[in-house]
Amino acid sequence: MLHSARVGILAALLGASCAFSTAPARGASPNPAPSASPTPPAEIGRVVTSDRRPESLATTTRPTFVVDRATIEAFGNRTLADALGNVPGVDLYSYGAFGAQSNYGIRGTTSEQTLILQDGIPIIAGTSGTVDPGSLATLGLNRIEVVESGSSTLYGTSATGGVINLISDLQPQAYLRVADGSLGDRDVAAAAGASGLVVSFERHLADNMYGYPAFAYAGGNATPAGTRTNDWAEQSAVRLSYLAPLGGGWTARVTADDDDVRIGVPGSLSYLTPDTTQGTLREDGQLDLAHAAGPSTLSLSLAGSLQLLDYDYGLGQGADVTSDARTQASLRYTTSGTRTDLVAGIDLARETALLTFAGPPNEAPTPPTAAAATQAAAYAQVGYDASAALRLVAGLRGEHDAPYGSVAAPSFGARLTLGAARLSANVAEAYRVPTFDELYYPNYGNPALVPEKLTDYDATLAFPAAANLSLGIFGRDGANLIVPNPTTFIPFNASRVSVNGAQLSATTRAWHHLAFTAGLTDVYRALDTTTGLRLPNAPPIVATAGVERGFDGGPLGFGARVRVVGQTADVPNYSAPNAPPFADPYDAYTTADAYVRYRLAHGAIATLRVRDLTNALYAPIFGYPSPGRTWEFELATR
Repeated sequence: MLHSARVGILAALLGASCAFSTAPARGASPNPAPSASPTPPAEIGRVVTSDRRPESLATTTRPTFVVDRATIEAFGNRTLADALGNVPGVDLYSYGAFGAQSNYGIRGTTSEQTLILQDGIPIIAGTSGTVDPGSLATLGLNRIEVVESGSSTLYGTSATGGVINLISDLQPQAYLRVADGSLGDRDVAAAAGASGLVVSFERHLADNMYGYPAFAYAGGNATPAGTRTNDWAEQSAVRLSYLAPLGGGWTARVTADDDDVRIGVPGSLSYLTPDTTQGTLREDGQLDLAHAAGPSTLSLSLAGSLQLLDYDYGLGQGADVTSDARTQASLRYTTSGTRTDLVAGIDLARETALLTFAGPPNEAPTPPTAAAATQAAAYAQVGYDASAALRLVAGLRGEHDAPYGSVAAPSFGARLTLGAARLSANVAEAYRVPTFDELYYPNYGNPALVPEKLTDYDATLAFPAAANLSLGIFGRDGANLIVPNPTTFIPFNASRVSVNGAQLSATTRAWHHLAFTAGLTDVYRALDTTTGLRLPNAPPIVATAGVERGFDGGPLGFGARVRVVGQTADVPNYSAPNAPPFADPYDAYTTADAYVRYRLAHGAIATLRVRDLTNALYAPIFGYPSPGRTWEFELATR
C-alpha cells in the first residue's frame, strides 16, 4: 500500500506539470539541441572542447565523444559517473550505490590526471586534484564532451588523459521528473525558463541498504556475508544559466550552481565505519563575455568556485574540515581564414585552501594548515590546411605554477583524409602539479613532491560512413608519477611509467529505428617501470555494447547496454624492492542496464529502468561490494 501511494503521488505531480508545461522557446544558442530520440555516446557534428573553440568534429585531430541530453534522460543518468558508463576509454570505479565516491580516468589514467571542466573552466579542487563524478549531478546540462587525448597545451595541469567538459543547457523550457525505486531511491527534478534564463532544481534521496555475499580473495582476505549499512545519501542541486545578447556583436552568459551532498560512509568490509558521515558543498559561478566579428571571436571568462568538505568520524572522534576556493580569469581569441585558424589565450588562476584534521582518536587535533597556489599561462594553437586532404596543428603552452616552477607543453597533430577514411594523430607533452593533500596532509603529505611530466601520443583511423567506425592506438610515457605508498600512505614520485593500448568504437545509423553501439579498450601495457608491476585502476579490457530505439518509431522506446571490465592489477607495494602486492586484484565484472519508455501523451513519458540486470555481485574497489540489481520507475515530461 505504501509503495502504491508513492506511485500515485508521482502521477499526480506529473499531471500538474503537464497542465502547465509550455513549448520550448526558440532562440540562438551556442550549443546544439539534444536529439528528439536517444543517441548513443558517439562522435557528433560539432564540439567546443577538443580545440577550445566551436568547430566541426571533422576538423579536430583529437578523439572526442559526446553524451547528449536525450541519452542522459533515457538511461536516467543522475550523476556524471552514470553518464560516462558507456563512453569508450573511460574507466570508472564506484565505492557503492548512489552518493558513493567514484574513481575515474581515461585510457589508463587516474582521477588526478583527468581534468573535469564546467563550460570550459576547471572545477577540480586543489586539495584532492579531483571532483567526485559519483555525486556531481547532470542537472541542467545540455551534453558532456569527452576528449581522449593529452590536452595540457590548451587546458594546463591534470589534462594528461584528456578532459571531460560539462556544458550547460541554455534553452529555456519547462521540465519535471519524479522517480521512485529500490534501495529507498527517490528523486524529483524540475526546470523552467524564459527569455534566455534556465533554472533547474533536483532533490535525490537513497537509503542504500543492501545485502552482499561472502567475499574471499586469493590473498587470503575473506569477509562473511552481511548487509551494507550507513550507506545513505541525499543531494540537493540547483543550476542557473542565462544567455543574453548585448548588441554590437557582444553576448553575455552567466552560469551558477549549488550542489550539496551528504552521505554515510560505511567503510571497507574489513574496517567498517558505521557512524562516519561526509558532507560536500560545491558552489560555482561563471561570467562569459564574447564579441564576434566575422570569423573572429574575443571572449573573457571570469569564474569562481568554492568547495567545503566535512568528514565526521562519528562517536565524538572529531572531523576533518577542508575549504577550497578557486578563482580564474581566461582571455581567449579565436579566428579562422581560408586555410588557417588560431586559438590563443591567457589563463590566470589562484587556489587557496584551509585544511583542518581531527587526527587519530584520543590525540590532539592537528593545527589547521593553509595552502595556496597560483597559475599564470599563455597558450596558442595554429591549424593549417595544407591541402584538401591534410590538416596540421601545432600548439604551445607556457605556464608558471607557484610554488612548483615553470613548464612548457607543446603539442602537434595531423589529420589526413584517405578516401572514405580519416587518419588522425597527436603527440603532446602533459603534466600534473601535486595536490594540496599530497603535499600537506598531516603525517601523510610529502612537501618534496615535484610535478609529473608525461608524453602522450595517439592515432585513430576512422570510417565515418561505415557505422562511424574507428580504430585507435594510444600511449603514454612519463617521469615522476605521483603514487601513494599503500603501506605508509605517503605519496612519492615514482621514476617512470609506460602505458600502451588500443581502442575500437562503432555506432550504426538507425536501422528500423534501432541504433547499435560497441566499444573495446585494451590497455595491454600499464607499467610502473620502477617496480615492473602493473599500475592499479588500469583494467586490461573494458568492452561496451548497446542498443536503443527512440520515439521516432512510435510511442514505445527502449534501450540496453552491457559493460564488461577486466580484472585490475594488484596494488603495488613500494615498501621494499620486489615486494609482493599489497592487496588482491579488483574484481572483473559484467553488468547490463535496460530501460523501457512509453509516451503516454505529449509531454508525459513513463519509464521503467533496471540496472545490473543479471544481479552481478562484485567489488569494483577492494572491500566495497556493489549493490546488485536495482530498479526505478519514473514519470517525466520529456
